[in-house]
Amino acid sequence: QIVLVSGHLDSWDVGQGAMDDGGGAFISWEALSLIKDLGLRPKRTLRLVLWTAEEQGGIGAEQYYQLHKENISNFDIVMESDEGTFKPSGLGFTGNAKARDIVKEIMTLLLPINVTDVYDNADGTDIDYWMRDGVPG
Repeated sequence: QIVLVSGHLDSWDVGQGAMDDGGGAFISWEALSLIKDLGLRPKRTLRLVLWTAEEQGGIGAEQYYQLHKENISNFDIVMESDEGTFKPSGLGFTGNAKARDIVKEIMTLLLPINVTDVYDNADGTDIDYWMRDGVPG
């Protein structure tokens, strides 16, 4: 089973897009790095994807989806960090009620840093293909 975490680069030059969402790529990278540094052994495969060509029509995400959609039943959740590295307040989420309850329970672990909100309807250019096919995102 796969948990996919991801981010993309909005900016392909030195413009202001470096934080939205170059930051999301590094947030995702750091999340996996912290899990390793803490010596945690996840029950699922954690897969980091650093998307390309989001601003050019999401062609990197589409190609990844086309290459892996035959194994869609192995994907438990897909996550994309987009909108920069600003103070978080929670997660946007799209999925069924059972999956939402699980996400809400997980988010209670972030109460000490006041990041507990679960917003309706996640969106993400790079994970939309998966969510459209029923994978929680």
